[in-house]
Amino acid sequence: MTHIATVGSIVMKILKLIINIIILILYRTGYGGYFLGVGGTWNLNEVKDPSTEMVASGVFVGFIIYTAVSLVSYCFATGDHKNTFVDILMNVVGLFMWLAVGAIALHYWHGYLSEQRFIYASAERQTGLAMGSLCVIQGALYLLDSVLASAHYFKKQMETDEQ
Repeated sequence: MTHIATVGSIVMKILKLIINIIILILYRTGYGGYFLGVGGTWNLNEVKDPSTEMVASGVFVGFIIYTAVSLVSYCFATGDHKNTFVDILMNVVGLFMWLAVGAIALHYWHGYLSEQRFIYASAERQTGLAMGSLCVIQGALYLLDSVLASAHYFKKQMETDEQ
């Protein structure tokens, strides 16, 4: 029989995939149909930092692939193979990577001024802040998923130790 924690893990992985797709769409087309980016310069008069954009792209694309593969393997795996230490480790790495990218995006877009300089509420700024906030929410989901994966993993370890 399926446990409620297993259903919760599957629902959480689906939710992470949906939010990741939304973030990816905002990242790519959030500037009126053009590339938005996460920012990443400490001087707001400069162009966006390419290395920050590369890390953000890697996090967005890498974790969408990882989460999709993890979801598929979670649905098809049986017994002890549902939760592995790799799943816990990747969720913890995801937590820190999503929080870092979200913090950079929030920092950049919070201080962003559009070309008109005194118009503080611009569409690209609002989109950038939404993207950064979704990244932080995604980090929180990776935290919750790592807690669930740890609970599954250590429960299975304790059951095998008792036998």
